[in-house]
This record gives sequence, C-alpha cells and structure tokens, in this order.
Amino acid sequence: MNVLVFGASGGIGTWVVHYALQNGHRVTAYVRHPEKMRQHNENLTVVQGEITDQGKITDALAGQDAVIWCVGIPMKWKYPAMQSLEGHRILIQAMQKRGVKRLIDWGTPSIRSARDKKSFVTVAPGILAGLIFPQAKREMVAIGKLIEASDLDWTIIRFMAPKNIHYTGKVKVGFGDTKLNFGVSRADIGAFMVEQLGSSRFVGAMPIIGS
Repeated sequence: MNVLVFGASGGIGTWVVHYALQNGHRVTAYVRHPEKMRQHNENLTVVQGEITDQGKITDALAGQDAVIWCVGIPMKWKYPAMQSLEGHRILIQAMQKRGVKRLIDWGTPSIRSARDKKSFVTVAPGILAGLIFPQAKREMVAIGKLIEASDLDWTIIRFMAPKNIHYTGKVKVGFGDTKLNFGVSRADIGAFMVEQLGSSRFVGAMPIIGS
C-alpha cells in the first residue's frame, strides 16, 4: 500500500515507518523537520510540512491508500491551543477530497468508546488527564469525536505510558474487559498501527492496547 505517515520522525512514528517499510509498503513521511529522519529506503519519500498546511497535506495525499497519524498533542501551555484538532479537520477534508478512506490514529482512554466496559483502564485515565492536562484532554476528546463522526474507515488506537523499550510482539487488546498494564513499548505501538493496514477487525473501533 501507499501510506502517508504524519509525525514520522517521532518516537512512535519512527517505528511505524520501520514496520511499514519492513512489510513492503511505500511510505511518505510528512514531517516538520526532515533532518530528523534517520531512515533511508527506496520506498520512503520525505515531505516537509506543517499539520495545518491544507495545500501540502492535500498534495501529499495524492495516490495514497491510507494515513497513519503519529503526531502527539503537546502537554505544555506554550504551544498553540487546539493545533492538532485543526490539523485533523484539515486532514479529514483533504482525505475526503482525495478519496482516501483509511485512517489509523491514536489517543488515550480519555476518548470514550461505546464498546468500553467500566474498569480502571477506561475510567482512571480520563479523570487523571482532566486534572493534570485539561487542555490536552479537551483537544483529544474533540479529535475523537471529529474522527468518529467522519465517513472514513478509521481506527483510533488508545494507550497510556509508551516506553522506549524493545519490541515484544505481545500486545494485549481490549475495551476495559482485558487485564493489561498501561506501559507499552513504542515499537509495539508502531507495529500494531501498521498491522491495521491489512485488517478490518478494528475499523470503526477504538481498541486499548497495553502489555
């Protein structure tokens, strides 16, 4: 597939690019700072741009089969408020214009799913985020609602506490009905996101993953 990856030079985006290339996909990495890209491959194209640049995003979507979003929401107040939300609005409009349907995104359990079972995993993160990072939580919840209301074939992968540890291949998946630990490898998250390119299991769903 032709896959457009936003935030491709970040902690998780780097692993998404790695596993997408490993699985034979052609990757376009959309990044703010191309010099941060450390991977080189004949099937990798790097595009410089902001997540709020409608023209560049629309151009980058030409010929793509799917999008994987790996841009995090800043927790610090000095960053422009709701920039990621605006980026998502622009992306969804551009995907609709280009006829690209598949979107694989991420979030935390602050975004609620109709499939969630009441448990520590589905309730506690939202409460803590509201107390510690209220602006980030509002933006994340708004992004979830925006994606859910779209006509895209979306998947929102929810997780907490990503860690820079080795790939395990032992990700647990659930909706509050599975016992799991919040700590999960960034490599495992990246691999799980790429796996969704070839699966319809979680289309229109928000699985929570952990270790």
